[in-house]
Amino acid sequence: MLRKRTLGVIGFLFFLLVVISNISLVPYAAASSDKAVDKYIVVLQDNILSPSDVANEMATKHGLALGHIYQHALKGYSATIPEPALAKIKADPRIKYLEPDREVHALGQIIPTGINRIDADLSPTAKIDGTDERVNVDIAIIDTGICLNHPDLYVYKNVTFVKGTKTGNDDNGHGSHVAGIAAAKDNGIGVVGVAPGARLWAVKVLDKSGSGFLSWIIAGIDYVAKNAGEIEVANMSLGGVGYSQAERDAIVRCIEKGVVFVVAAGNEYKDVYGDDGLFGTADDLTPAAYPEVATVSALADSDGRGGGEGAATIWGPDDTLATFSNFSRSVVANNPVESAGAAIDFAAPGVNIYSTYKNNGYATGSGTSMAAPHGAGSIALYIARYGRAVDAQGVWAIRQALIDSAEPQTLWGPADTKDPDANREGLISAKDL
Repeated sequence: MLRKRTLGVIGFLFFLLVVISNISLVPYAAASSDKAVDKYIVVLQDNILSPSDVANEMATKHGLALGHIYQHALKGYSATIPEPALAKIKADPRIKYLEPDREVHALGQIIPTGINRIDADLSPTAKIDGTDERVNVDIAIIDTGICLNHPDLYVYKNVTFVKGTKTGNDDNGHGSHVAGIAAAKDNGIGVVGVAPGARLWAVKVLDKSGSGFLSWIIAGIDYVAKNAGEIEVANMSLGGVGYSQAERDAIVRCIEKGVVFVVAAGNEYKDVYGDDGLFGTADDLTPAAYPEVATVSALADSDGRGGGEGAATIWGPDDTLATFSNFSRSVVANNPVESAGAAIDFAAPGVNIYSTYKNNGYATGSGTSMAAPHGAGSIALYIARYGRAVDAQGVWAIRQALIDSAEPQTLWGPADTKDPDANREGLISAKDL
């Protein structure tokens, strides 16, 4: 339909204004491993019954400034710990481990050519026809929040873990953009998402600059674990440098409850395992490197069709991997799925993606941040058709089904898809979902 492939005059004018004044077309890079001085994530032993009681006791005894209390994905808390108290905290037998808090950032910003390219408009579950028939799935957007009153988004619930904010409303734009790609309504206005009208949970863990702390991210994951009976999919278009056992443990706990985590590969044109190619080290790009998540790389697509005949984009020729997208040269032995892309599950459109934005607007952005919600929306369609996961094995099965149905790179069109490694992930396809 013409509505899906072109913009109205009013929308186009607004799009120009937003791109020029608010959005950098350069994808965000992952954060460096900047340590938040004296800030830590403290993980308690599994047999602790009340993490809040222990946290408050330790705060009183050692002069800690408490942050978040974790009770669902982890048992523990975040806190500012004075240097003299650090050794005493580490020696407490109730402590399982602790690790430094650090900054984490959003991974990028940028028309529903992506919807066309993955054939979501052909999905019998999505039913993209201009009628507002909503996909019966809940998607958590762990990000900068979502524009709560946007007419093109169904924000079901919202929460914030960002200091100084009271709601999950988006004051940056990134989270709203991600949310629209995954689930903008099929209501005849603006844009349409992969899983139109799915219930969105705005989990605000990044501030108005698109940055936050690992402790905030874990608080958001803990919230998803608490509500795992309702939330089936979680999208994380964010990341940083450095392996975090606490973040990984929290994600795993959610996955054990049946939540599929979809994450952006990152925009540094690096191996997700870092320059050393080894998983579990300080140069890992996380959460992309964790084997338990579905990691998504970015496709440069200019016309919403395969064949490689569209105009070249600033981030590479039509139907090739974007020149900023991270990749995977190898995969850990215990990876729970098998992908041609090694530690990458699949690619999805991530260049010049038009979607919803803050202040009830629309905008364009590029990055693996835009690729990930194409994956999250596709998984939501799969769940709406076949049912949700109830445990980790169910999550692995859903990921594997999407990997197996992906379009191989040999069918994309160009002889050279610009994949920087020998592991050729396919392009996620929604047409049969």
